Amino acid sequence: MEGDYKKVVVDNALTQKEGFNENTLNVSRGYATDSIQAAEYFSNLVTSLQQFVQAANQNDLLKYFHEGSNTTAVQRRILDLMIYGEEFGVETRYDHLTGLLDRTSFLEKLKFTLSKTLHEDHLTAIIFLDLDDFKAINDQYGHSTGDEVISIIGRRISASIRAQDLACRWGGDEFVLVLQAITSKDLVSQLANRLLAAISQALQLESHESLQLMLSASAGIAILDGMNLNSIDLIERADKAMYLAKKAGKNCVEFYS
Repeated sequence: MEGDYKKVVVDNALTQKEGFNENTLNVSRGYATDSIQAAEYFSNLVTSLQQFVQAANQNDLLKYFHEGSNTTAVQRRILDLMIYGEEFGVETRYDHLTGLLDRTSFLEKLKFTLSKTLHEDHLTAIIFLDLDDFKAINDQYGHSTGDEVISIIGRRISASIRAQDLACRWGGDEFVLVLQAITSKDLVSQLANRLLAAISQALQLESHESLQLMLSASAGIAILDGMNLNSIDLIERADKAMYLAKKAGKNCVEFYS
């Protein structure tokens, strides 16, 4: 049912854009015999599709097209190219528990993001997020409960970030995020604290209806400041800042300096 709903959402969004309806498809058939008109029409279709992709929630689009059983490799490749450009050529992969990017796909996208940032005026920030005292949940309630908690946290992270941001499950109870098109350090703080607030809301588990858990997280932030740093260097900086947040009492945000 959820998959059918997502398909309707995507289909409706496409048909609302100029050039994506039955009348347009009928017109396109008339262009088939004229190569110049066909090329111009195809170019207009691509432009309309690019506008749609830029306006849509790109994380939802990526997740739907890369997880949907009815999508083709060509569709997935076109979507990746429209979002990430020609430099991005590897199919996106997701973590099975959270639906967030897996580490490999995340690093590929981050590498491309950093290459763009060097030529643009905005900033890029890395957030390294680690759940506080998560081991106690596994020890007390078992790993299946821990997996359910991780799944819920993944959904909360996905719902808290903007369309242009990236999020991955780095491993275990660690998550790494990329905030793009950042205009100020204050904006990074606001987004990071919004994440912590979402995570700290009470967790109601489906497997334990009577059990309600409270959880928090510590976040470290590194901002690309004009230095030619690679992806791992930035993530390591954010990781060090996260440990400062742990030492400061947990459930808080620290910047690398």
